[in-house]
Amino acid sequence: MTEELTDFLNSDDAIFHYTKKETAMEYILNDKKLKFGLFHSTNDPHEYKKRLTPAFGWGDINESLYLESMNLIDNTIQNTAFLSFCENSNNKGYEKPRMWSQYGQNHSGICLVFSKESLIKTIQNQLSQNYLVYHENVNSKEIDFESLNIYDNALTINEIVINNIKQNYKNIFFQKHLDYKDENEFRIVLVKRNNNNFCKDIFIDISNSLKFIILGDRFPEVYLPTIKDLSSKSNIAYKKLHWEQKQYFLLS
Repeated sequence: MTEELTDFLNSDDAIFHYTKKETAMEYILNDKKLKFGLFHSTNDPHEYKKRLTPAFGWGDINESLYLESMNLIDNTIQNTAFLSFCENSNNKGYEKPRMWSQYGQNHSGICLVFSKESLIKTIQNQLSQNYLVYHENVNSKEIDFESLNIYDNALTINEIVINNIKQNYKNIFFQKHLDYKDENEFRIVLVKRNNNNFCKDIFIDISNSLKFIILGDRFPEVYLPTIKDLSSKSNIAYKKLHWEQKQYFLLS
């Protein structure tokens, strides 16, 4: 491994995406595209369940508009697209046993390493016309987002939704239960500018942002020829992670 690549893996620009080997080989590496997930498909009940609750006192907004706005904000949140990564912290972003177990197919999957700066630039160039693009570290704390903040009959439903999300996006999309704090999660979130239609499948080109492929400690040898072929075609280096003597090593 070159010194340049080692420096990158240890840098703040490196972000790490754990996935199943089949997903990585058949889709991500083969198509050179990464698919955004949706919040209603996560494993966190704070995100996959509706979270707003009606409040007494409607201010200057009528009750029906308030309830309709609240419902649409909830639906917008649940159908918002996002990408999730780990960052380097006290341990390297690819040296996380819990992440390998939970998202990396019990160490038989793959961890893809991206350049944060390059990926965000690509997303902004390709998608910002139709989506608000937010990118932040996830803050694990007590959940804090309960009700609408804008009460104005002059606003359309879409304006109420977008204005609330703009004001509260950090609380809405970038906070999780304290139990997730060790994931060191970094997210990129897309909020559709026009809420008439919710997000369908969204893909982003990763040709410029994917920098390295890491195979799990239990990655099956039978798939190594496929990885070698995909690595060669993409000009992206790979290494296999190996656990020994209470620590991880990257092997050729």
